[in-house]
Amino acid sequence: MHLRQNIGLALVLTGAILLIISYILGWTTSNFVLLGGLFIIIIGVWLHVNRQKNGEKY
Repeated sequence: MHLRQNIGLALVLTGAILLIISYILGWTTSNFVLLGGLFIIIIGVWLHVNRQKNGEKY
């Protein structure tokens, strides 16, 4: 249950780790890896913002 609440933040962290690992291993010439990390981060941010907007009672 706790992971489900923070899935957006987990995806942002996963995307950032993927980008860091790809830089360390020298995979920066592959657009697939870089765009994959970016896509994971964007989806994570979208899920986190959507969760925050729907979870708050104004």
